[in-house]
Amino acid sequence: MTDHEGETLEATLNETIKLLMTRTGCRQVDVAGALGITRGSLSQRLLGNSGWRVNDLAAVAQFFAVTPGELLSGYAAIAAAHRLPPKGQTRI
Repeated sequence: MTDHEGETLEATLNETIKLLMTRTGCRQVDVAGALGITRGSLSQRLLGNSGWRVNDLAAVAQFFAVTPGELLSGYAAIAAAHRLPPKGQTRI
């Protein structure tokens, strides 16, 4: 994998998480709590200023009731598979 592909994967992950947050109405503090990190740390990850840890993917996926693979595939792929979480609901 090239650096460009890694950046694209991370950008896809960040966009997917942001869109899932919007769909479910959750806030950064909610996702951060599920990961056991601060809201500021989550913000830095979503902005691409800090990298994701592999274990974070499982926690975020569980929070939104999707798989880690679906997170990496992107929001459109999750929608196409009819796997989007209901609007306004997460597994908090």
